[in-house]
Amino acid sequence: MLFGVSVREHILLFAALVLTACPPPISTPDAATTIEDAGISSSDAGTSDAGTRGPFDAGTDPGAPTPGELTFWQLDLPPGPLARTGEAGILIGTDGTLVLIDVGNSNHDDEILAAVSELNTQLLTPGRGYRQRAEFEVEYVLLTHFHADHIGSFDALASQLNITRGVVHRGFVDVGPGTNETDFSAMCTQLTGTLAAKNLALCTGSPSSPCTISGRAPATSCAGLTRGELFDVTDDASGDPSFIDLGNGARLELLGANGFMLQGRTPVASAAFGVTDVNEENARSLVMLVRHGAFRFLLAGDLSGSGQPTEPDLESFVVNSAPDVFANGGIDVTHANHHARKTSSNANWVNATAPSDGKTRNVLAGINAAYVNSPHQETLDAWTNGARLGPGGRLVVTHRAPLGGTGTALLDVNGRATLQTVERGGGYWLAGSAYESVRR
Repeated sequence: MLFGVSVREHILLFAALVLTACPPPISTPDAATTIEDAGISSSDAGTSDAGTRGPFDAGTDPGAPTPGELTFWQLDLPPGPLARTGEAGILIGTDGTLVLIDVGNSNHDDEILAAVSELNTQLLTPGRGYRQRAEFEVEYVLLTHFHADHIGSFDALASQLNITRGVVHRGFVDVGPGTNETDFSAMCTQLTGTLAAKNLALCTGSPSSPCTISGRAPATSCAGLTRGELFDVTDDASGDPSFIDLGNGARLELLGANGFMLQGRTPVASAAFGVTDVNEENARSLVMLVRHGAFRFLLAGDLSGSGQPTEPDLESFVVNSAPDVFANGGIDVTHANHHARKTSSNANWVNATAPSDGKTRNVLAGINAAYVNSPHQETLDAWTNGARLGPGGRLVVTHRAPLGGTGTALLDVNGRATLQTVERGGGYWLAGSAYESVRR
C-alpha cells in the first residue's frame, strides 16, 4: 500500500492516466420550491426551531463567499509529474474565518497558497463586507489524518501561512508504518517546535509518539474533543464538545478522532484495532459536522467502513455513537470518505446520511487523476441506486479518475467544486445548482 491506495492501483495509474471520460449530462434542479417548513435559529446554545419560513428562493448562484453565509472550496490538486494523490479543502466562515482542511501532497503547496491568497486579497475584502486580512492568513488548519496525500505540503506551508489560531489533528499517538515517515516527521517537528503554541492535538498518550515512526504509543485520552470553543481557553474545563466558531451561529463541530467518538459529552473508543496497515490510519480520521441554520455538512477524511481486517468499520461506529447528528433528515451534503473508494461509504453510513425519503441530498468527493478507479463503481452505486439522493441529487467530484465509475448522477466538475449556503443555511448551492436544506 502507498498513501492509502494499493500498489496495484498505482501501477494501473501509469497505464490509465491517458484515458479520459465524462459522465453523461444531467438535469439541473429547480432553484426554488414552494414548500414552507420550520425555520431555524442558531445561538451559542445550539440550533432550534424558529417557526415557519416562506418559500425557499435560492436566488442566483453567489459565485463567491458572501458575508453571513458559509462557503467550502474542494480544491483542485493536480497529480503532477510524479502522479501524486492529494486532497485539500477550505471552509470559509460566515464572518470570513478560514479553516484549511488537509493540505495535499508535497507538491501541492503552490495550489493551496494560491487559493488562500485569492480569498484574502480578492474575495474576503472590506469592500465585500469582510475585515482586512493578510494575504496568507488562515485561522485554522485541520489535518484529518497522517497520510501523505493529506499532510505532505504541511512542512512547506508552515513557514508561509499565517496560522492565527491553531493546527488541529488527531494527536501523535497510534502512529503506524502506513504513514510516510518523512512527511510525518516534518509535520510533527513543526508542531512540537516552531508551531508548538498552535498545536491542538485532540488525543494524547503517555508518552505520545516521537516525531519518528518507532513503535506504537497508544492514545490514553481524547480530551481534546471536549474543549468547547477551541479558541476560547476559558471554557476548556467545561467538558463541552469541541467546536470552531464560524460566525453568526455557524460552527464546525469535532465529533471524533483516532477511533474515538463523542457519545454525548464523553469520548468513547471504538473496538481496538492496530497500527500495522496503511488503511488503519484512515480509520483514525477526524469526524466533523458543519452546521449553519438548517444546513448540515459532514466530513470524515478517509474514514474506513468496509470491515475488512485492514479496514476497520469506523463508519458504523460513528453512526451508532451520534444518532442525533443523522436524525430529522440525515445530512444535506456528505463529503465521501476516502475519495469515494470502496473501503468506505458502507450501508450503515449511506443509510444514515441519505435515508431513502425522497428528499434531495448531495455527496462531494476530492479526487485527482492519481486516485485510479475513483469514484469506485461500487461506491457510486451505493449512493445513487434507488434514487437515494432524491430529485436532482448528485455525487460531485473534482475529477473522475481513470477507470472511475460512471452514472447519470455523477457530476465531474473537472476542477474546484464550490459549496455555499444561502438564506442563512436554509439551502445551498453546489457546483452551480441550488437545493433546499432537508431540515428546513
